[in-house]
Formats: sequence, structure tokens, C-alpha cells
Amino acid sequence: MTTHSYGVRFEADGADLFVELLSNDTLNRQQLLERVLAILEDRHGMEERDHANGVMTQVVHSDGSTLLAWLSIAGETNRQPLDDEGLDEILTCLAFLAFPPVVELTQRAPDGSVTALR
Repeated sequence: MTTHSYGVRFEADGADLFVELLSNDTLNRQQLLERVLAILEDRHGMEERDHANGVMTQVVHSDGSTLLAWLSIAGETNRQPLDDEGLDEILTCLAFLAFPPVVELTQRAPDGSVTALR
């Protein structure tokens, strides 16, 4: 069985947030976002791991799946670990990407009838 490495990068002001996930499954975009979201929602354990380019945060899900997350200042290759606040920021972004809110636009006529705008 082949292990696939997946990456997600979030652009932020002056820094980028990264997530890396290893999976034995072949994932599409939606499945990857949902898997990362599930791990970040159920953080069973967190620890910092040294890497050649710095330190990363390893997040473990209750089912044993793990991901790595880190912050990189724009223009630099150094990796910095993320704390709960940084992981929560990624989680918020992912929730909107994986499950975008339904937006309904309507127009109310003088007679009280409502028409959906398309």
C-alpha cells in the first residue's frame, strides 16, 4: 500500500500556515479538508517535533491519525510550531472551506411575497 503525502497552505499577513497529512488512502480535495478538519477538532494529543528547518507541531487524532502543522514567516524556510490558537485559526478556515455556509438571497415585494434572487 502506498502512503500519500498531502499539504495544505494558508496565506496570512506576513506568514503562512502549513498542514501536512500522510494517508494510505487517495484523497480528493474535499476528503483532504474533511480529514484535516476532523483531526484538528479532536486533538487527542499534541507535541513538538524537530525538523531540519525548525520545529513543527504534531497533532494526534483519537483514531491514531496524525498531521503536522507549522508557521513559516513569509520569505523564510524556518518552521515554527503552532499553539492551540494557531491550530484554531486553521480549523476556522477549514470549516468554511469544507462546509461553506449556504447563503440565500431574497427580495420581498410590497405585497409580502418573497422571491429568491439567483
